[in-house]
Amino acid sequence: MIAGKFVPVSIVKCKDKVPWLSYKAAKFVRKKHRVFRKYKDKEHQACKRASRVASSEVKKAKYNFERKLAENIKRDTKSFYAYVKGTGRAKAGRSIGPLITEQNEVVNSADEMSQEFNKFFSSVFTKERTGELP
Repeated sequence: MIAGKFVPVSIVKCKDKVPWLSYKAAKFVRKKHRVFRKYKDKEHQACKRASRVASSEVKKAKYNFERKLAENIKRDTKSFYAYVKGTGRAKAGRSIGPLITEQNEVVNSADEMSQEFNKFFSSVFTKERTGELP
């Protein structure tokens, strides 16, 4: 009784939410779970429909989140690198999607994407002259 009065209570928030999950997509996922609890059968038509809608909304939410990251990369590099760092750690199946080159061409293959990353990051580093030191 005294502990409840004088000891502060902290609320622990769930950290399982992925950053790209929008409110609308989360609502459809909750609906999918609610429909499954009702019918208890994945093969039921309502469960299939709810699963299909939820899956498409989650894919749209992830696509929109990654598109916004790509649009804002010049202004907000920290969020981009935080997302890239987090994607490799959580699941090995996640990938970094198609890239857009400087000529506004879409690059899909792994080899071409690695070449684009190499061009970008090699432009940052310069070779030092070792012959003359000031």
